[in-house]
Amino acid sequence: MKAAIINEYSQDVTVLKYKNVPTPEPRPGEVTIRIRASAINHCDTDLRKGLFGISQSFPWVMGVDACGEIADIGKGVSGFSTGDKVSPHFMLSCGSCRNCQDGKENICDTADILGVTVWGGYAEYVRCKPHHLIRIPDSLSFTNAVAGQIPFATAWEALIEVAHLSVGETVLITAAGGGVGTAAIQIAKLAGAKVIAAAGNDEKLEKAKELGADEIINYTHQDIGEFCKSITEGKGVDCALEMVGGKILSQTIDSIIDGGRMATIGAHGGERVEIDFVEFFRKHITIHGAGRSTKAQVNKVLSLMANGQLKPVIHKIFPLEAASEAHRVMESRDFFGRMILDV
Repeated sequence: MKAAIINEYSQDVTVLKYKNVPTPEPRPGEVTIRIRASAINHCDTDLRKGLFGISQSFPWVMGVDACGEIADIGKGVSGFSTGDKVSPHFMLSCGSCRNCQDGKENICDTADILGVTVWGGYAEYVRCKPHHLIRIPDSLSFTNAVAGQIPFATAWEALIEVAHLSVGETVLITAAGGGVGTAAIQIAKLAGAKVIAAAGNDEKLEKAKELGADEIINYTHQDIGEFCKSITEGKGVDCALEMVGGKILSQTIDSIIDGGRMATIGAHGGERVEIDFVEFFRKHITIHGAGRSTKAQVNKVLSLMANGQLKPVIHKIFPLEAASEAHRVMESRDFFGRMILDV
């Protein structure tokens, strides 16, 4: 099969090569998926650079996010047929540990990760077990399904199920021009919240307003805390989804009302942050780590996408052989929405 592979870690995007590699055959209890679309994620670019924290053997096929149709079925598999539209959940959970049994396979004790610990979606085929599969609604194209499933599910987990965003509240969303950011704006509006979108690019912010953001702030030259308080009568926001880290995380904490909540899912702007814990506990702020959605959450947002309530934002579609260029765009941050690989 054809795949975009790496044979070493590198800062240089051209380390990604379009090559022939062995096609995976389903073992007993597995299926093989003919991938039709894959998406670019920040964890892919981190892995390419050797920054993910988990080592790979080379050659390696990355890609945590893919969908397609079942091409082959191994012995002992039931409930699926060739041609079924499916996506492997990126957390390849064991299915039997305490967390899996509680429906929390996103924090499975022994999960593999698609594209990180096993070959992933930058290829024509991938194999996985049936309990890892998510069915794609017939009305959704492969491109839209892969563009939306992880961002919307991630935002849904963070805003709705972790931070409990509710009607009438004000929510701050940082990194509003990315895949999860554009998804979070839509989910927050669907929940009936007022949205403040924050990004470091005026063009992205104007597009965020078109998606439904009520207020916008460019955090390259405006302080988030001061801005949020200025439009909330000095109180601050009820909830925040923070995806940058560094000084943006500190400013986000400052923007939160007494008793407010924050979900955090990213730290490319700085992983170590000094926090004033006096302000933190006096204001009764709650911070939740998030970012790994469950299959149930993916199914929920796919349903909302299928009926038109959520619409993925796609920046550009690249052929698989141009995966290196897609990585270049991801790292430039000069995009709005998602980069997709047409496989």
